[in-house]
Amino acid sequence: MNERSLPRQTSRKPSNLHTALAKRILACAAEKQWSAGFHLREAEIARAFEVSRTPVRAALGLLAEQGAVEARANQGFFLARDGKDLEAAERSLPSARDEDIIHAILRDREAGRLPENLIETDLLQTYQIGRSALGKVLLRLAEDGLIKRRRGHGWSFVPSLASPEAREESYRFRMMIECMGLCEPSFRVNKPAFARSRAAHDAFIADLDHTPSAERFFEINAGFHGMLAACSGNRFVVQAMEAQNSLRRLTEYADYGGLDREALLRSCREHLAILDALEQGDTNWAATLMRQHLTRAPR
Repeated sequence: MNERSLPRQTSRKPSNLHTALAKRILACAAEKQWSAGFHLREAEIARAFEVSRTPVRAALGLLAEQGAVEARANQGFFLARDGKDLEAAERSLPSARDEDIIHAILRDREAGRLPENLIETDLLQTYQIGRSALGKVLLRLAEDGLIKRRRGHGWSFVPSLASPEAREESYRFRMMIECMGLCEPSFRVNKPAFARSRAAHDAFIADLDHTPSAERFFEINAGFHGMLAACSGNRFVVQAMEAQNSLRRLTEYADYGGLDREALLRSCREHLAILDALEQGDTNWAATLMRQHLTRAPR
């Protein structure tokens, strides 16, 4: 492939997660030798990589900007080239930037240092960022469902989990849907997905002494709960879990940055114990473990 055939560099600065997902999608396409025109279904990719659909959609959008993927109206995303020809596209993906600003905004909102309604001029001064860069940061926060445009102008945080009472209600709601989801008659263990989830947890545990990122833990955590919701076979459980994962990103993403090694290790081990129970066919015990896990989860 010559230089002229390489995808153009996008001006957008994606998050670490979006860039990593985009690279994994291209690597998978190359490994499986998918042909040009192959339909890249968001739900299937989200299940395969143990993440929610929101970052998958952002990663596919990035690949569309790069020219490696084609976005078709009302149809979704399709490979623009054969998988074997995408190695150069993977190398050309831009580095992630602006992460520090995003993390700071999330931490400041969680600590009460930012109000519900965002004034861009204040953000420019507070975070010492250019107007163009700030616009991209706000758009990325909006894509992840953390903020929304206000009528007329400006932005506001999604307020659903802004209070301790709302968080408690969220966890009680999750106990209802997640514990019962494991007991659905349609629940089926997805062995490949379980194996990938185990591998992700094991790798995270192995890296605990090297201070792995809060973003990585959140995505493993959210992917685990989303995977089990998908295994329930109940579309409404899946929809509810996707909505909860989006809401959790604002409050719990900030929380995870302050968790110590033992708390992270305990959470991972509880996840693995739930997988053990499900693979052994003991759904009642798995539901009990899930209830205990959600009861002990950080508020």
